[in-house]
Amino acid sequence: MGTRHAAVAGQFYPARAAALRETVETYVKESGVDAAPERTLGILVPHAGYVYSGPTAGHAFARVRGKKVQRVVLLGRSHRYQFEGVSIYTSGAFETPLGALTIDEAFARELAARIGNTGLEPHLPEHGLEVELPFLQVVLGEVAIVPVLFGSDPGHWHVKAGETLAEMMAPEDLVLVSTDLSHYLNEDAANALDEGTLRTLLAKDWHAMVEGERQGACSMCGMTAVVAGMACALKRGAEDWRMWDYRTSAQASGDFSRVVGYGAVTMERAA
Repeated sequence: MGTRHAAVAGQFYPARAAALRETVETYVKESGVDAAPERTLGILVPHAGYVYSGPTAGHAFARVRGKKVQRVVLLGRSHRYQFEGVSIYTSGAFETPLGALTIDEAFARELAARIGNTGLEPHLPEHGLEVELPFLQVVLGEVAIVPVLFGSDPGHWHVKAGETLAEMMAPEDLVLVSTDLSHYLNEDAANALDEGTLRTLLAKDWHAMVEGERQGACSMCGMTAVVAGMACALKRGAEDWRMWDYRTSAQASGDFSRVVGYGAVTMERAA
């Protein structure tokens, strides 16, 4: 597969390495969140342009700073492709202005053998996983990754995929779920809908998340990845789920009439 070159550098985040590192370091530092790398098994982070969602993402990434992992598995939903099953990038590397992160080929190929693989094409233009990589490079350094994209609405198959993933992961590994919350509501409506979504998430009930999306009571653009990530974290023993930050795009844009919601959540072992 070779190296996947950055698709949204200079659009979603700075294209110059020095500016990018400084930007990410600032978001992580200004979060004020203490690191708990040994406890944290999973994080849920947004994936918009950094000016909008970077401060929120910094809260969750601060929690895992310095974590010693064999690999990070990144879960997202394709923004441009609709497909059943899963797209797993099984070899090569993902490049950012900060360097390249190598795919854990053995793990990725075993995961593909267990749950299937539609091919790499959905990854090539996708921003949802790419924007998380500079944060990983700053807080974890050079780490192996497994990029996974889903392409359909959540259901029981995605829960089983998450549980299969959990069975494969080492105890110190990290699962990263990439998603934004509600889209293009006014500020008050977004706050109300996002509150319900996050409350359901923190209740650790993937059934309620799936049903909530169907009924319009929960809204996440990456809901499929969220459901798989929830199932994975629960099977790995994550009992302590915490929300560290919530905001909307209005805080950066000043436009309260049509906003996108962002949340930072960690899934941790009990203290």
